[in-house]
Amino acid sequence: MDSLKILEQDAGQEIKVYLVSGRLDESTFPLFKEKVLDVTHANNTVLNLSDLKYVSSSGIRAIFELKNRLSGEGKKLLLTEAGEKVIQIFNLLGLWKPFVHFEKEEDAIAACLKN
Repeated sequence: MDSLKILEQDAGQEIKVYLVSGRLDESTFPLFKEKVLDVTHANNTVLNLSDLKYVSSSGIRAIFELKNRLSGEGKKLLLTEAGEKVIQIFNLLGLWKPFVHFEKEEDAIAACLKN
């Protein structure tokens, strides 16, 4: 079983990138909450999902919670490099379209820099 790993990096003055890998589900939600949800955020947060192997409905709920929290603070969440399996799970729940998403992390960062 893959666990959840989260690598954090700054990609600009007001851009924070989180590389999320492994599984985001009920058992790994506490780590996501500690490392991503419960921190002070930059104006732009990018979740790079290229190494995310699985996301459950609990994981999607956690990402949605992050999106809603950031929106409430006038900040943005961008998703990038999600794999086909992850996108399928979002689509199955009808929850992919509300997110801003990019194929490449560089494109997400560039979009943050434009605003």
